[in-house]
Amino acid sequence: MRKKPGPKAPPAAQKKAVTLEEFRDQEQAILSEIVTFCNNLTLSLYADTTVVKTPEAVFRGQVLSRNRWVSEEYLLNYRRSHSDMGALIGVNNYRLPMAVAALMHRDREEDDSQLIALPPYQNLREPLSGVVRSRRSVRQYSGRPLTLVQVSTLLFHAAGVTGRLEVDVPAGAEALLDDPHVELRATASGGGLYPVDLFLLATNVTGLASGAYRYLPRQHALVAATRPLLPVPPVGDLGQFGEMEAEKAGMLLGYVYSTSENQRKYGDTGLAFALMETGAIAAHIHLACTALGLGSCDVGSFVKERLERLFDADGMSRHLLHLTVIGNR
Repeated sequence: MRKKPGPKAPPAAQKKAVTLEEFRDQEQAILSEIVTFCNNLTLSLYADTTVVKTPEAVFRGQVLSRNRWVSEEYLLNYRRSHSDMGALIGVNNYRLPMAVAALMHRDREEDDSQLIALPPYQNLREPLSGVVRSRRSVRQYSGRPLTLVQVSTLLFHAAGVTGRLEVDVPAGAEALLDDPHVELRATASGGGLYPVDLFLLATNVTGLASGAYRYLPRQHALVAATRPLLPVPPVGDLGQFGEMEAEKAGMLLGYVYSTSENQRKYGDTGLAFALMETGAIAAHIHLACTALGLGSCDVGSFVKERLERLFDADGMSRHLLHLTVIGNR
């Protein structure tokens, strides 16, 4: 079997001889700036006295500064010693009968009233290799509305229930568990606790009123995040979207982390697991968008408190971790 030829290498740049005077006049200044930027030295004496602490200023002062990023300190140091007894006890406690019984009934927290049933999702049959190679962040949208079938397909492939795992019933819990099992979802989650909920802010979805909704995986349905639905502000007020045409997209997808869902088991490590889970869900979203011919793009500069108000997240026990814009190309 003949191999497909790879992409052609770009033509080699042509070298041009210049005099020393031409080099000083034309290239020395920009070359010095490039070298300075690329040195990655972290020994700045001025990071702590800089009024506006840009990421560049904080990075340059990592070695000598006392104002390191708190988030960076956490992410680099959340891995504890293997001999940490607290972490082992927390995990083992979730094998106790009352913990197993509680986990088996977690779906009863979901509100079954006033649900918005989603249509059956579409099976995606595009080859995975082709989808992975063609995935791109899309920042321009056509303004055409999304359909509920598209929304249903995206949500299912990101966080839908895809199977079940039978669980051995601990002694003493038989009366509570008539059908002991854990529901498994499309994306992996630490301990199968699934602390990240998906919320969509519908701005242009056919058959769905503008507003914020929570996705309920077990019922494969939506429920209003607040009752009544809060009015949707101009999309531009919800983040710094730059060149992204977010106002022409069909929806914004929010990833909301409930700390109580996994921190009782994992402690402060639970946040790291939630961040990993959020990234995995987002990857599924982007691949599903690519397979459906939709455009998607992640947003880091969203206005957290405004979106959390729409999603009914208090910013204390429930936090918006991430945001994805989705729309028709």
